[in-house]
Amino acid sequence: MIKSSFHIHSRFDDGTCELEDYVLSALEKDFRVLGFSAHAPVSVDSCWHMKQHDLDEYLNTTESLRERYRDRIEIYTGLEADYFKGCTDWRNKKGIDYTIGAIHMVQDPESGIYHSFDGSRKDFDDILEEVYDGDIRLLVAGYYGLVREMLMKMPPNIVAHLDVIRKNNQGGRYFDETEEWYRDEVLSTLEVVSLSQAILEINTGGMARGYTTEPYPSRWILKYCLDMDIPVMVNSDSHHPDTIDFYFDEVYEMLKDVGYKSQRILYHGEWKDVGL
Repeated sequence: MIKSSFHIHSRFDDGTCELEDYVLSALEKDFRVLGFSAHAPVSVDSCWHMKQHDLDEYLNTTESLRERYRDRIEIYTGLEADYFKGCTDWRNKKGIDYTIGAIHMVQDPESGIYHSFDGSRKDFDDILEEVYDGDIRLLVAGYYGLVREMLMKMPPNIVAHLDVIRKNNQGGRYFDETEEWYRDEVLSTLEVVSLSQAILEINTGGMARGYTTEPYPSRWILKYCLDMDIPVMVNSDSHHPDTIDFYFDEVYEMLKDVGYKSQRILYHGEWKDVGL
């Protein structure tokens, strides 16, 4: 097995510590591949995206680390790119090896304010009431509709935390994942993921930060992914060097139990299926 993670945040965005701290942690944990994925700069007010003026330093730092540690670990430079109306297409940016596509926010058409799908419970309540008139089905359809639109118009290499809208849904507070209407939205989205040939990440970040008790996406979704031949990769969405492999052993076992035999990663400069 080749241990890796391609979803890492640092002091360049909403993570902590220097990039090299993550490399040193990865070496201690026997990683063979590490990919950085700062939140790409956006044109709207945000406290958690990388600033445009820091982009060159980010690219130069990752390249320097790649050269410094090239005999010990493979290092790649990515961006977690938000998709929304008028967003920047980062896929062909010089120095970027891959993109992780994500839906984090949506604009209120009346106020122009951007609300977060995966912020605090208050943020979720605000987006539910102010953008979707209190209708959770409209919110779910809106979120997954944006994921599908991203995959059709600006397909990334990797799809981030597919069902992140359940972050604030502990105990079924807003919706029940077993209901047919919810599963239909997920399955419709998986069909587009399959057509896009993007990789679906298994993301343990919500667990590491205490928001959820299982990775994104839910286990039942992974069974459909297997049937649809959707490639997956295990990512930590780490915001601190100590959590770069949080819950990885359990996820590897879960994937094998579901029926997966490999994950798809960037290795030796190519996207490859490597055994679990």
